[in-house]
Amino acid sequence: MQKTGKRLLSLLLCALLLWTAFAVSFAADDAVTPVIVVSGMGSFPLYSGETGEQVWGPQTKDIVKVVFDALLPTLKAIVKRDADVLADESFGEVYETLFEIVSCDETGEPLHPVEAVLFPESVDHYPDQILNAEETEDELAILKTLAAEVGPQHVYFFNYDWRLSPLAHANTLRDFIDNVKKEQRAEQVILVPCSMGGTVVNSYLSRYGSADLEKIVYCLVASKGIDLVGELFGQNIEIDVSVLLERLFNFENGNLALEALLGALKGGFELNPLLTKALNKLLQTVLDKTSERAYRDILLRSFASMPGMWAFVPQDYYEADKARMFPDGADPAFLEKIDGYHDVQVQAEALMQRAIDGGTAIYITAAYGYVGFPVTSQAYAQGDCLIETHNESFGATAAPYGQTLPADYTPENPVCCDMAHDHISDDRIVDASTCAFPEQTWIIKHMKHVGFPVGSDAAKLLTWLVTSEDALTVQTDPRFPQFTDLDPLTGRLTSLTGGEKKARMFDRESNLFIRFCKFFVDLWHRIETLFQK
Repeated sequence: MQKTGKRLLSLLLCALLLWTAFAVSFAADDAVTPVIVVSGMGSFPLYSGETGEQVWGPQTKDIVKVVFDALLPTLKAIVKRDADVLADESFGEVYETLFEIVSCDETGEPLHPVEAVLFPESVDHYPDQILNAEETEDELAILKTLAAEVGPQHVYFFNYDWRLSPLAHANTLRDFIDNVKKEQRAEQVILVPCSMGGTVVNSYLSRYGSADLEKIVYCLVASKGIDLVGELFGQNIEIDVSVLLERLFNFENGNLALEALLGALKGGFELNPLLTKALNKLLQTVLDKTSERAYRDILLRSFASMPGMWAFVPQDYYEADKARMFPDGADPAFLEKIDGYHDVQVQAEALMQRAIDGGTAIYITAAYGYVGFPVTSQAYAQGDCLIETHNESFGATAAPYGQTLPADYTPENPVCCDMAHDHISDDRIVDASTCAFPEQTWIIKHMKHVGFPVGSDAAKLLTWLVTSEDALTVQTDPRFPQFTDLDPLTGRLTSLTGGEKKARMFDRESNLFIRFCKFFVDLWHRIETLFQK
């Protein structure tokens, strides 16, 4: 009996030790606040709900087909000097082949059953789609980076059908957050919205507040819209071949031969302004003669039918763009969807401030150093190749691409007036004192849209913002000052010192000599790197 009692006591002690170890492990696991990355537009393709086939983005074979089929109508239009010939014989096919399947009806509801890829569980359940995917940038890079830092079992991906209203996605996000909290036994979550995800998160703040949110880290978001879309929806089209070449050059970091070719072409056009003017005039004439039909036959029936795309229209453009697209008015159900988000857009900063006042930390990342699309007058606005710096930073003042702030520059209505806080970048291109939250806004030069490459210093900055338990500002850590420059080849972030600014002038100058100098400098660095391995 005594031995039996000792054995029973030993078993109880062992059970107690095991339970204690389990409890400690569980408590440590439970202490990790789950992270939800909110995707941008098109992170994953859209699929037909009937056949399961990919319907967006467009397949290469479909794009090749419409281009090939448009060749003969283009020749006819040139011979007859009648742009309507091209529109009559090709625009309908372009719409039917590429866009009809994802278009919406007059109320903003999908014409066909099309579905987004959803990820209801933590990312450790999706090794092939997320963790082992080849992509090293964009949302997948962010997911991989955060999964490596806090554990894939604590990271989630909220994807959605970007065509629909952000307010509709806010409702779904509410359910998603509730499920994550329940699964993780957590009181709050951290949101990391990317690009269009900013419209979804701000819609969530509008409808549900921030009580469930420990932190929001905005990653180059479109919460305030995109000037490019505002210009396009207003049919304010303007093309410049120099901007086109500059943009192509921006996208070819690392391809030295193509960089040199593009640089030579751009330098050649700049040395021959009459040729540039003539080519621009020709391209503009073609656009002027075809844009009206393109709007009516393609854009109005496709992207302009999607409530989600109207969320990209900044408030300054909104009413004029509606009048342009719907001169006879739009369906009340459609207007309710798009007007609803624009009420959120106007209140964005107030919603975010209310969240801060409620205890939610908010951090913002933005970018500059690239031209936009070469089809509007806003192409020279500083940005990340897609969203303008002033929009994604919630109000930064930026000089046009290739220029600096004037010597006598004085900020209008700065939010931070503390002279000890220098919110102007050392290259004198961006002033962050006019941001809505200047102390919590980090702005990276030469980072492309949602470009946080795996293993890069930009990814380390994002990880620091997401995982730090301290209240952070742009003065907190010397590794991550307000302004840094991202080297697209090495992934290193460097401060914008005077010497760095001088080196980076290669990217702002565009004459032939400087372009070739950059080519040979980069080639020399490549050779050095090769022999160091």
